[in-house]
Amino acid sequence: MLKESLITSIVSKMLYKVSIDGGALVKRKFNKSTENCRKVNEEVLYKILKKNSRSEFGKKFNFQNISSVQDYKNEVPLTEYSYYEEDIQRMANGEKNILICEDVEYFGHTSGTTGKQKLIPSTKSSRKNASKYMALLTNKFSYDNFKEKWNYGKGLMIADIVMTTYTKGGIPICSATSGGMKGIKHILPYLYTSPIEVMTIKDKESALYLHLLFGLLEVKLLYISGVFISNVLDLFRVLESRHKDLVLDIRKGRINRNLNIDEGTRISLNKLLTPNASRADKLEEEFKKGFKGISSRIWPNLLYIATVAGANFSIYDDKVNYYTDSLPIYSPAYAATEAMIGINPDAYKIKYVIIPNTVFYEFIPISEGGTGKNTLLIDELKVGEKYEIVVTNYAGLYRYKIGDVIKVVGFYNNCPEIEFLYRKNQVLNMAAEKTNEEHLTSAIRSTVKKLDLSLVDYTTMPDNSVTPGRYIFYFEFKDNALRININLLEATLDSELRKSNLAFDRARNNKRLGRVKVILLAPNTFNLIKEQLFSQGISKNQIKIPRVVTNNKTILDIINENRIKI
Repeated sequence: MLKESLITSIVSKMLYKVSIDGGALVKRKFNKSTENCRKVNEEVLYKILKKNSRSEFGKKFNFQNISSVQDYKNEVPLTEYSYYEEDIQRMANGEKNILICEDVEYFGHTSGTTGKQKLIPSTKSSRKNASKYMALLTNKFSYDNFKEKWNYGKGLMIADIVMTTYTKGGIPICSATSGGMKGIKHILPYLYTSPIEVMTIKDKESALYLHLLFGLLEVKLLYISGVFISNVLDLFRVLESRHKDLVLDIRKGRINRNLNIDEGTRISLNKLLTPNASRADKLEEEFKKGFKGISSRIWPNLLYIATVAGANFSIYDDKVNYYTDSLPIYSPAYAATEAMIGINPDAYKIKYVIIPNTVFYEFIPISEGGTGKNTLLIDELKVGEKYEIVVTNYAGLYRYKIGDVIKVVGFYNNCPEIEFLYRKNQVLNMAAEKTNEEHLTSAIRSTVKKLDLSLVDYTTMPDNSVTPGRYIFYFEFKDNALRININLLEATLDSELRKSNLAFDRARNNKRLGRVKVILLAPNTFNLIKEQLFSQGISKNQIKIPRVVTNNKTILDIINENRIKI
């Protein structure tokens, strides 16, 4: 066993070094492309048009004769998902040369936070374009930021490779992250603590428990990574609630019978475990001291948390910081199922350099009303301005509005650095006030801080059953909800929302909107919502709680069943 562990350690170190060296090459090319981002980005457009000129879409819009960006804008309309729905269904049924000439490798399943889930085609070209940044450049930037304490240890990666289903034409449907993990499954054991069997477990809490079990055995753990910071927080919450079981399993070298996994997986994983009393003793000793700053006590070499953070995810930051003693939370990349958009060279700030050679970009200025009549190119953006992103990718989406609004905060060489602000469709808009996720996050963070509350999660909906209309906030708190002063909570939240969105403040002053209403939810409500979203085919690690649930009957039913009556 010791010899096998030594071999794994040597191979892990070699793979890391190869990855970092490969990342250095990608970094050089990336730096060069950001110096002349307009030229590089236009070349991407021409490659896409040439590659797909013989597709049905390419013929319809005369790709062969497009010779300038203006030609392209004139020829092809701005689009949303509904524009492609019928064509994507044909592709899913196995038809070829519809939107693209290349074969579809898999369909990415979006998280569905802004409504109906979408099937987004992914091809070998589009996957390779993204993977060199995700797999190599993010590793290189991680190393650059933390190299003084770098130890080539493994990471605890909260990920899955569950294929949800197949189309009529036999093409896999999965989350983009699942597809990416499956592509590197043979090297997973050398990079991450979790065996591949853990990544195939459907039950979320059981998977998190097993990620922890194998992660706790890695004393030299280098980092913890999850798609979203909410996944990392869920991991620590399972650690706190199940620490006694984890210690017992490590002590005995076998998985307890209460875990919701099939027998084959249990047998397979038990073969990888041996009793480890000394590690169990150490963990037990640290858990008895409490969970504030627990991560650095049980993993003294842990350097950072790698996950998408910031913007609407910032409500989770303080809770993760409680467990980690404010370790750096590195948000390495900004990506959607439709496109790999940005990369972050700085582990201590949440901003992304737009990658010029993954997709072709256009930007709709929000200051002009967001109509799209005037789209700007990558070199025409201004610091401080907000834009909606439009992409043309290698997988069949042309002038496609992904629904994300970003703000330009600076430049890296000549390429814009951006912050993600909010999803355009996640907006409460009852009196032309357009309250978005950015406003909600700011107001909620200030409220819970002022009232010293421990928020688990939230969602909202507009309420027109009263006059004037109002927002309803559904909150789940970690604290005893019965002790919360609802009137004070509503008054504070309403006041903070007025500060974060002046249009909401005006609507309140003019009595076009009423004071917000808060409904408290029972413990575990948002876990039930996540389970429901997972049952619809969303990867358990890609689940995002919808912030506006107006038409989502399934989630509303769960919420109504779990209301606390005070």
